Amino acid sequence: MKRGFFAALTLGQAALSGCGPGSASPAAFHEGRLPAAAAELRALEPAARAAGGRALPRYARIRGLVELGLGNVRAADLWLSLAKRAAEGDARLFDAEERGELDAAWRSMGRMPGDRGSR
Repeated sequence: MKRGFFAALTLGQAALSGCGPGSASPAAFHEGRLPAAAAELRALEPAARAAGGRALPRYARIRGLVELGLGNVRAADLWLSLAKRAAEGDARLFDAEERGELDAAWRSMGRMPGDRGSR
């Protein structure tokens, strides 16, 4: 599902910028090149915010996972909190694998399942 998310964001960014797709974010994330993935995600943030709907919470989940992987706990808490709150409001927002990753990251930060995190 991560690949699908990145593909959607990349296509959305391409549509907004008039450029063709070709982001390396999926490869960077899956290959563990988290600094590269984080840089590319930061560049995609405006497109995710502008897209509305499910785009921002889906972006927030992956951004939070990357930030957590980099040890940026404060940023991870911000992004994962946004994703967690959205998931509580829409049970179909994430598939089982995505929800599992979100929950595991949440617990790794010392949070309990019902904790809503940053506001």
